[in-house]
Amino acid sequence: MSRRPFLAVAVFSLVALGGLIYLAYRETRPRDESKPRALVVYCAAALKPAMQATAEEYQHETGTPIEFRFGNSEQILAQASIGGEGDVFLPADDSYVRVATSSGIATESFPLARMRAVVLVRPGNPRGIAKLDDLLQKDLRLGQANPDAAAIGKVTREHLQKTGRWNPLHANTLVYHTTVTDAANAVQIGSNDAAIVWDAVAANYPALTVAKLPELAGAIGNVELAILKSCADPEAARRLVQFVRSDRGQQAFRAAGFTDLISP
Repeated sequence: MSRRPFLAVAVFSLVALGGLIYLAYRETRPRDESKPRALVVYCAAALKPAMQATAEEYQHETGTPIEFRFGNSEQILAQASIGGEGDVFLPADDSYVRVATSSGIATESFPLARMRAVVLVRPGNPRGIAKLDDLLQKDLRLGQANPDAAAIGKVTREHLQKTGRWNPLHANTLVYHTTVTDAANAVQIGSNDAAIVWDAVAANYPALTVAKLPELAGAIGNVELAILKSCADPEAARRLVQFVRSDRGQQAFRAAGFTDLISP
């Protein structure tokens, strides 16, 4: 995808157009005032399993529904920017929170967890992936999430550029996927031999094998929850954030594969 910049622009434009169409539809629907207002959460795909489980428990306890907008981190940033609505922003790396804050979209943020880049491979690691050079095999079908849109790709590229290792890896990448889960799914169905993903995402594919490469040790995603300026009820949004960061929320995140959670 990054090899064809015009495709990336087209995808971004379609996402923005879809968001505007959806917002126009929402404006025409009457809201049932007898029901609690849903909290709209823009959530990166890497955090989907953990947040869905947490939201289900939160809604059961409070009666407040959670309405998700899933996508890669760049997509949800664009949706929150263009739409002018929403309550909570949850990308897979805090660099997107910094952009949202500096542009006036987000008002405050709260640290939640850290994720680390690993390589997801076929069961038993038949290609013997143990170091970065192993990903440069000419016949290896390597997939990554698009570094111009997804946090895992962005963090991996920035980390490897510091050591001059990015260009060879980029040249040997067969395909760039829209999200990190798309990259992982490609390994699961066998269309890719390996993919660089977050460790928390890899945990959701127990039939596959995880390779932790020393060259990727510093590729870390710092996850933060941010409250959006467009939030209609900041106190309600803070209650959700507090629940996600509480022991009960952290329990759901651990069950979803997160091992490095930040205590409130």
